[in-house]
Amino acid sequence: MKVTNYWKTLSTVLSLAILATFSACNQDGEEITSSSDEAESIAIDEAIADDLFEDIDLISDEAAEYEGDAQGGRLENSESAMMSDCVGRGVERLWADRVFTKIVTLDFQESCEGPKGRERQGTMIITRVTDTNESTYTVSTTFQDFFLDGKKVEGTRTRVYTLLETGVYQVAVTLTDGKVTLEDGRVIERTGSFTKTWNRTSGEFTVEGEASGDNRNGLAYKSTVTSPLVYKQSCASEGIYMATQGVRSITREGKADVTVDYGQGDCDKTVEITVDGEARTLELSITKNN
Repeated sequence: MKVTNYWKTLSTVLSLAILATFSACNQDGEEITSSSDEAESIAIDEAIADDLFEDIDLISDEAAEYEGDAQGGRLENSESAMMSDCVGRGVERLWADRVFTKIVTLDFQESCEGPKGRERQGTMIITRVTDTNESTYTVSTTFQDFFLDGKKVEGTRTRVYTLLETGVYQVAVTLTDGKVTLEDGRVIERTGSFTKTWNRTSGEFTVEGEASGDNRNGLAYKSTVTSPLVYKQSCASEGIYMATQGVRSITREGKADVTVDYGQGDCDKTVEITVDGEARTLELSITKNN
């Protein structure tokens, strides 16, 4: 089963969409003075973590497909490749009890720039396990002194790919001990579990699941998709990369919940955010970096 290109599209849509959701609320560096400000600061850091780990998934997917070449451990530049010629790699293959394991180690040189202009440095270790008796395969990613755009990334990202039926794919995603150290030394901690499903016929993506952790200011939170988030390729072709339907809830101990409603499926960039019973509608812009 080869679904890399499908999930590259999904990951790109999701990483842009999630970061877009809260780009209008970014008050980085300003003092938190209200419950609403606190809620938005958590949402911003949730978006940063999502953006980084979704980009890492793209690199991991391509690495999982890598079979070796004669370039002396270097990758050739390519518009479609997530890895450029400033990264070395090694491949180890193991067979045991009809289970094939491939371990790809990527060593990024200092200031190694990818096709999207993001700088990478350090080591990623991608392990793909394929059980020939099953219709699934697993890709796990870990890190050694790895930085993406100056932010240090730690943890274990695991994805289990399943072909549900003709044209329908599902990916179970977990993030364990996720940690992002920002340029100023503050830390975002995050764990999460999501299910991504793509219907190739309808051209729609759905996402369900939840994440929890502490943001850069030590504020604990939990983010839950309470109504499946829907992403449409037809909207993406119009420049609308964010979810067009669904609801996400952010909870904090002893604080009011925050609800983010993405609408009823129209191709637009508006969401309704409700805090302390007060709702406001925002027109959001999409940004790649925070």
